Parts: sequence; C-alpha cells; structure tokens
Amino acid sequence: MGLGDKISSELTAWTTVGITVVLASVILLKFKNVSGVSSSLNTTIDTFVAAFAEPKNWITIVIIAIIGVGVLMLFRKSMSKSS
Repeated sequence: MGLGDKISSELTAWTTVGITVVLASVILLKFKNVSGVSSSLNTTIDTFVAAFAEPKNWITIVIIAIIGVGVLMLFRKSMSKSS
C-alpha cells in the first residue's frame, strides 16, 4: 500500500469519526427538545456535548487513537512475520 493510499484511508476514517460525533451530538441535542425527557437525561446530554467542546478532550482522543494505530500496525507486522 502506497503512502497516498494510507493517507487517504486515514483521512476517510477520521472524517467518518468526525461525522459520527457531530451526528450523535445533534441527535442528543434534539432529545432535549422532546417533552417527557427526564432532567437526569438532559444533564447527561449536556455533559456529553460539553465534553466534546473541550480541546483537551480532543487532544486526548487523538493521542489514544495514535497509540491504538501504532499498536495495530505493530500487531499486523508481527502477524505477517509469523505467517
């Protein structure tokens, strides 16, 4: 796999994650407007949406993702050597 293919697949994956987070936030915020939603659920929704608004949380998510990708690449490399 070439470098261009790898970059393209990484960008596609991060775009998918970003779209998923935005859609989940929008859906959860729409739940707040529905009558009958408990106050504890509203608090949970507010906490979830506010957590994604913090830059330090995004940095943490990116660091965890980089570590995860590194471990996955190491695992794939070791598996290809053993077979």
